[in-house]
Amino acid sequence: MIEIAIDELETCSDRTAYVNLPANKNTVTDEMDKACVFGETFPRIENCDDFSELNGFEFDEEPTVQELNFLAKRLEEISKDVTLKCAYKALLQKPMSTVNEAINRIYNLETIPVFPCKNYEEYGEIVLENEMLEELEDIPDELYELLDADKVGRVMAEREGGVFIDGYYVVTDSYEPVLIYDEELPEAQEDWLFKLEVTGVPENPEDISKIKGEILTLPANEEYMRELASRLGEKRLEDCIYFDFQSSIPQINEDFLDSMEDIFTLNDIAKRCAKLSRIDAAKFKAILELEGYKDIEKVENILNNLDEYEFDASITEPSDYGINYLSKMLPPDFDRTLLESINATNFAFKVMSKNKCAFTEYGVVSGRGGHLYSMIEAPRQDEVQSLELSL
Repeated sequence: MIEIAIDELETCSDRTAYVNLPANKNTVTDEMDKACVFGETFPRIENCDDFSELNGFEFDEEPTVQELNFLAKRLEEISKDVTLKCAYKALLQKPMSTVNEAINRIYNLETIPVFPCKNYEEYGEIVLENEMLEELEDIPDELYELLDADKVGRVMAEREGGVFIDGYYVVTDSYEPVLIYDEELPEAQEDWLFKLEVTGVPENPEDISKIKGEILTLPANEEYMRELASRLGEKRLEDCIYFDFQSSIPQINEDFLDSMEDIFTLNDIAKRCAKLSRIDAAKFKAILELEGYKDIEKVENILNNLDEYEFDASITEPSDYGINYLSKMLPPDFDRTLLESINATNFAFKVMSKNKCAFTEYGVVSGRGGHLYSMIEAPRQDEVQSLELSL
């Protein structure tokens, strides 16, 4: 509904994360991790397909991601009703300085009259048919047909301050504003790592497609999880059935959950991930991308041994790693400008191959027990001779 750009405010930083809202908080964070945006940020509206009036809109006060996310969610709801959508688009043509105003204007849109017509003439016909212009009340019915509908429509629109939007006429002066959002958002942004729908086992297997389950988001309190099983008519949550698995950690999908027997293990992973720092969370995802595991126990093992991996989140391109590696290996007084002419990308992949590292969406990460910036030594003479003899 809304594409936002999250710029890092760090001096000389050109790092920006692009996110489509509405979205779960951790999905937003994941896009920031990929863009290496870890410092103070400034979110702005980049694009809004259904409400182009918001494209590039600049508020006097900086909005938060949570505010823009709530705005996007409400816009998604009203866009399903063409009259509410047109009413809001018309209100956007009026001066607006804060995101609070943008949010509050989404409410009470039903008080705005919206007529299906695309020009003054068509609106004039509506005015005449419904006797909406007071001056025409005493005119005999036979003279109505002689009136200029276009002129009538223009006069009425001038009085009402109405505007034409997408084939509709909207009377914004009739809007009755309400204060819904002042200091606290009416609804918090979703904040889960895993989300799935859970249901009990039906007596008739054919009924499974008709059953509507309950939403379970992780991390969750284990007592709540057991109560959920009871509400679904099962003794244990592990005996339930799940579907519609969603994850805000892209590397962990439904393939990791062989059955509901693993649900408490998955919840433990969610609890631990929720406590990780931003850098460690990005490191964890980079390792998952490197290892390519599809086993929930191996994922737990990675969490237990994060310190055995090295990670550099500042690397957004392989060439950056090549330059960084050379800069660390060369003496301090070496002329770094000479590095600008080398094929840093090709060099980087050669070093990563030797050091058993990998470039991921989140930065460069070492293998377990490996190092990112260790010296690659030339083979000893005896090793070279042994290799020559073997050939």
